[in-house]
Amino acid sequence: MLNSDSRNDLSHWSINIDDDHIAWLQIQADGKSVNVLTHAVMDELAILIDELEAADNLAGLALLSGKPGGFVYGADIHEFETLKKAADVANHMELVHGLFNRIEALAVPSCVGIDGIAVGGGLEISLAFDRLFVTASPKTKLGFPEINLGIMPGYGGTGRAYGRIGTKAVLDMMLTGRPVGSKDAIESGLADEMVDSADDLAVAMRAWMLSCNGVKPARSQREATADASAISAARDSYLKRARADHTPAPFAIVDHVAAFGHDSAAMSAGEMGIFPELMVGDASKNLRRVFYLTDAVRKSARGDSGIQRLHVVGAGVMGGDIAAVGAMAGLDVTLTDMNEAAIDGAIARAAKLFERRLKTDDKIAAAKSRLRADKDGNGAGDADLIIEAVAEKLAVKQAVFQALEAASKPDAILATNTSAIPLEDIATALKAPERLIGLHFFNPVPVLPLVEVIWSEFSDQNKVNRGMQFAGRIGKMPIRCKSASGFLVNRALLPYIFKAIEAVATGENADLIDEALVDFGMPMGPIELADQIGLDVCLDVGVVLGIAPAAKTLLTEKCDAGTIGRKSGSGFYDWDGNRAIRPRQPQDATIMAGIVKSMLAPMIDECQQAVDDGVVDSVDSADAGMIFGIGFPGFRGGPLNWAKS
Repeated sequence: MLNSDSRNDLSHWSINIDDDHIAWLQIQADGKSVNVLTHAVMDELAILIDELEAADNLAGLALLSGKPGGFVYGADIHEFETLKKAADVANHMELVHGLFNRIEALAVPSCVGIDGIAVGGGLEISLAFDRLFVTASPKTKLGFPEINLGIMPGYGGTGRAYGRIGTKAVLDMMLTGRPVGSKDAIESGLADEMVDSADDLAVAMRAWMLSCNGVKPARSQREATADASAISAARDSYLKRARADHTPAPFAIVDHVAAFGHDSAAMSAGEMGIFPELMVGDASKNLRRVFYLTDAVRKSARGDSGIQRLHVVGAGVMGGDIAAVGAMAGLDVTLTDMNEAAIDGAIARAAKLFERRLKTDDKIAAAKSRLRADKDGNGAGDADLIIEAVAEKLAVKQAVFQALEAASKPDAILATNTSAIPLEDIATALKAPERLIGLHFFNPVPVLPLVEVIWSEFSDQNKVNRGMQFAGRIGKMPIRCKSASGFLVNRALLPYIFKAIEAVATGENADLIDEALVDFGMPMGPIELADQIGLDVCLDVGVVLGIAPAAKTLLTEKCDAGTIGRKSGSGFYDWDGNRAIRPRQPQDATIMAGIVKSMLAPMIDECQQAVDDGVVDSVDSADAGMIFGIGFPGFRGGPLNWAKS
């Protein structure tokens, strides 16, 4: 006989049997802010399923979350690290598959009510029930994000989702990792019924179960066999730019659906032969490291910065985009520049950004209203934070901050977007140098997530903390850095670029260097990147940070000739718009590996030195900064992590 919720032997679940003989389960993972499927949660679920199977008077089974605002966020990723071998993973999967299969096989109708997030294992447990109810809340999201961890769904979700929504939709879900909202879930067949709010779930679920009269509904597989054209399209869309030796999961997912499309149950079972090897592989280990780094960075940016009004000085590409991102995040923003046309251009660019990102007319209009042209710079007087984004010249920045200090509130934070100038040098112009911090954004600001939050020996650490929180508020990933030449990213990136330029200057092939690094997983090679940045900019920064004579000579020659990279149409490469014209011919793998090791050596050395010098807090911060700042391949886990391996 099933026990009621008065029982005290459960920590993560409660159960109540109502007068209609419906069993209501609630999951509330103990000690967790949100529901996750820990091993302990699964152990208790096994006890409950034993009782459910033994009950002789059950009319239905319903599952809800006992934590408001969310359903189940999946497995506990930290527990993945306890499963060291593929056999350990397989044993755990066998346990969970068995539990979910038993839920699916219960002789009574079953349903689940989802309000909030149901992703990964949270969606997989839901799919074991006969009917999925979702709320219309925009926060309700269903998805399979496992690809971001280098794996695939592993609790039977591949087959159960395939059976409901078919080849194309399930491949899109698994290969993108993007969740779907309630309306899309209903339209695709992933979910069955939508209610207005969480308060309506139990009523709708009860009504459906009573209408079944104890008879379990039948569900047929949506497609009799996998759609070959959808599989071919997925290979073209998702695999052409991927590498199975880099990230095997997307290839495994497509092959899995192709192999088992004849039978959704076989597809679920087939996970057992693929998932364990993926999870213990290097790509998944390193992508899980990126997950932990991301989580740590986000936690470092939590809290209320107290910043509502932002004033940006400098309406060039960087300043204009910083202002736009601030307005898009809900801040009141004023933008000033000596050139009124630059302000107008920046606001026009911002309007296009709002239209791309915000979609709805009301949100676009609200963002536009929050971003105001301010030719006279009056917004500085009311701002909580002022960001300077003017020319990278010390004297110019000192003059700007002298004026801003006089015009601003005494408690306003003054921040510079300098990419290399030590804050101590800028702060000499201030009467209160403790007000100055650095907020170094990366171009393009709307795309690149990293912000280096810089502190100097003078900086008020409370203002530094508020800078971290501000970065989090606008959706960025902040890394705290001590003021030092090049901070973290430029300190490590530029010697890598200069090393490659020096190699070209001494006779090595530029395309071969670039192809080796792209083959390694970098977004582009160091020579092409130099062309993108501008060889004139590289030379100017090299003079400040240091550059080998051969590289300096070559850059000087190219700058004198006016061939300064993409913006001039020619540099190390000729350019067709935004595309470098180069052969892109891979060579022998051993040769390529040797080039990678040689080219990355300066980057690795500088990252380690930044840790040793206290420029960043830890190896984790250094790796996170390079992943978020330059796109160092996540499946490598960061430069220091890769070097260690």
